[in-house]
Amino acid sequence: MNFKEIKGVKHFIYSLTEWEAKYPDSKIESWRVGQEGNWVLTDDNHVVQVLKTARYGDVDIVRCITGTYDINGSKLMTSDIPENIYSFSKQSVYKSFRNRKNINSKEFLFAQYVARGIDVTKSYLKAFDTKKEHYAKKRAYELIKSERIRKMVSKEIKDILDSEGVTPNYIIQVFKQVTDLADRDGDRLRALESLAKISGLFETESKSEQLTVFAGFTDEQLKAISNGQSKKLINASKES
Repeated sequence: MNFKEIKGVKHFIYSLTEWEAKYPDSKIESWRVGQEGNWVLTDDNHVVQVLKTARYGDVDIVRCITGTYDINGSKLMTSDIPENIYSFSKQSVYKSFRNRKNINSKEFLFAQYVARGIDVTKSYLKAFDTKKEHYAKKRAYELIKSERIRKMVSKEIKDILDSEGVTPNYIIQVFKQVTDLADRDGDRLRALESLAKISGLFETESKSEQLTVFAGFTDEQLKAISNGQSKKLINASKES
C-alpha cells in the first residue's frame, strides 16, 4: 500500500487484492466514471480515491494521487504516484518551467530587455510587472538558464548587432583598428576578447557567458561599437 500526503492528510492507493481483502463486498468502477470521493479502479488494477473532478474548457478531468487525467483521453491511469499530480505531464512545476520549449509573451519581453543590456533582475521586473525584487532576481536567473530564453536572447542580440552593422567582417576591421590605436597590450586584448564574445565569432565561450558580456556594456561602449569609434571603446573600457 502506497500513499501521498497532501496538506497533512495521507491519501492511500491499494492493490486490488488489498482492497478486496479489506472491503470484500465493495464494487469498484473505472476511474473514468468516478465522482469526487469515490474509490475507483486504475488501468493497472489498483484502487485510488478521486480527489477532484472538473471541466476545463472542453476537457473533463479527474485528479487522484496518481495524477490528473482527461476522462475522455487515451492516456491510461497507472498506480505510479508522480511528483506533481496537478498537471497532465506529471512533471514538477520547476521541471515543466525549465523544459518548456515555447516562449510566452512576457518571456519574449524579458529576452528583449536582456538583449539590450538591461540587468536581468530589472528586465524581469519590467517584463512581468512585479515589484518584488527578491522574487524577480530568483526567477530571472532561472529564466536565463533555460534553453528557450538563451536562444531568444542570442537571436535578439544578433538582430541588434546586425541592425548596427556589427557583422563578422566589421569586427575583423575593428580588430585591426584597435590593434593600431591601443596604447597597451592589455587594453588591446580586452577589447578584442569582448567583441569576440559578443559576436559569437569564435565559439569558445558558452552562450550564457556571451550574454553576460553583452549585458555588461555601457551605452557609451555600445554606441562606440556601432559607430566604429575604436578609440572611444578603448577609453570606455579603461574607465569601466
